Amino acid sequence: MVSIQDVADAAHRIGESAKNAQLRTNSCADTLKTHATQLSGTVRGSRTGEEAVRQVNQAERSIRESAARLLTLKSDIDSFVQDLIK
Repeated sequence: MVSIQDVADAAHRIGESAKNAQLRTNSCADTLKTHATQLSGTVRGSRTGEEAVRQVNQAERSIRESAARLLTLKSDIDSFVQDLIK
């Protein structure tokens, strides 16, 4: 039988994994933003190039949203663990 402490420990590990994934995800978004800025300067005036920049910017926004959701997951897990060990 699994103890409450085992569940709390497992949840804590999941929360830490979510936090690490959130940090890596933000780093990825930062890299995409940099690439979009660089690409924008290179393709100015090209309709297809500017569309590519828009798509990279959309990808960056989507990744940032994913990072925010991972942060929410971490917070929810922290709350769950605190409630569990009361």
